[in-house]
Amino acid sequence: MAIHHQADRSLIGASRQELANQKQQGSEAAARSASASASSELAELDGGVVAEDQDANNNKFLVLGLYEALNAGDARRAQELLAPDLEWWFHGPPAHQHMMRLLTGEASSFVFSPRSVDAFGSTVIAEGTTDDTRNLYWVHAWTVGPDGVITQLREYFNTDLTVTRLSAISAASPAPAPATTSSKPKCLWQSRRADRAHKSLPGLVLAI
Repeated sequence: MAIHHQADRSLIGASRQELANQKQQGSEAAARSASASASSELAELDGGVVAEDQDANNNKFLVLGLYEALNAGDARRAQELLAPDLEWWFHGPPAHQHMMRLLTGEASSFVFSPRSVDAFGSTVIAEGTTDDTRNLYWVHAWTVGPDGVITQLREYFNTDLTVTRLSAISAASPAPAPATTSSKPKCLWQSRRADRAHKSLPGLVLAI
């Protein structure tokens, strides 16, 4: 009986050891699975950021190509980059609607030479000034559609512009968002006039 009892205790000990080993192996497998899942999520996130940056760069070069075509008088190339139902919005003195004249084929000697061009997703912001005595300051906010053509232009003359991005909560919900830091608009871009310190212009905010 003593021998059988000792054997039983040995079997019980072995079973407990196997159970412990199985638990440890299960924990290690779960940890490996969680690590792989986290790595996969990070890779997808990084891939999404890279893709978004690439899209923004593509949109920036598309807009730069439009300025080159307009300044070279290449109407055909310019039309290829614009949607046939382009939406246009203007703020400033009516006499300075130079871009619309260029886009519609009217005679205009105005040359747009962007001093800076920045892209934020589908929105591309360009700004510049004239070198003559008029000292005009302009900002263009272009929107590039998913099919790779420009669908909208917001043009500002002698106007300071601030571009903000609404939070995902504010953009998705019609109800007012809680007054937290995360729900406040994020400033993406501001006019960078050299004479801003001693020359005041009307200011507008564009939320994208």
